[in-house]
Amino acid sequence: MHKPIQNQHRYRRLRIFSTLAGILWALPWSLFGLALALPIRISGGRIYRVAGNVPALLVRGPLADLLLMWHPFGPMAAMAIGHVIIARHDLTPRTLAHELAHVRQAAHWGPIFPFAYLAASAWALLHGHQAYWHNHFEIAARKAEQHSAHI
Repeated sequence: MHKPIQNQHRYRRLRIFSTLAGILWALPWSLFGLALALPIRISGGRIYRVAGNVPALLVRGPLADLLLMWHPFGPMAAMAIGHVIIARHDLTPRTLAHELAHVRQAAHWGPIFPFAYLAASAWALLHGHQAYWHNHFEIAARKAEQHSAHI
């Protein structure tokens, strides 16, 4: 009779351990994200904790809007750096779901995530496709975004 309860506790401990391992594995990039978040916060922005399957910090403010509008790769609605999401003021739930998919990817790939992302873009280009739209990581994030729209 106690077996299902023991299994639930074991599963919960495993999930907590897995989450903490993902946070530590992505920590180098999360620290970089926090370094960008600090001036956004100091200049009047806000930092929020995002609850859900993957922990993340959401950073918004006028400086975030400016940073994302003038990003070297072109204007963006948001970007995930480790477990930190920097977003414009008009962030939608779909875009948040997209960025949370990137947070999960960062937790999985850890410090090599940006290099794996760039490699996926290079792979797409080598096969005659567009670097962003045919990047494996972006395809997965768009699927997460579409899934969130049906919930």
